[in-house]
Amino acid sequence: MSSALRENAAEVVAKDPLPSLPPSRWRKPLRLRGKGPSWTGLALLVLAADIVLAAAVWQAVNFFSH
Repeated sequence: MSSALRENAAEVVAKDPLPSLPPSRWRKPLRLRGKGPSWTGLALLVLAADIVLAAAVWQAVNFFSH
């Protein structure tokens, strides 16, 4: 390593002992998706529809079997 490079690095460390850190993640949450669908929301919607249909079929079977 050249002495000029070492001196330059020493100046940078002297000016800013901690390197610049990115802003905190809690301030701006990361977006895990772009403009596509929310797969979690879609899965919950399908699960809710499945439960409603299962309850309707259960009631229909009970109604016609008794």
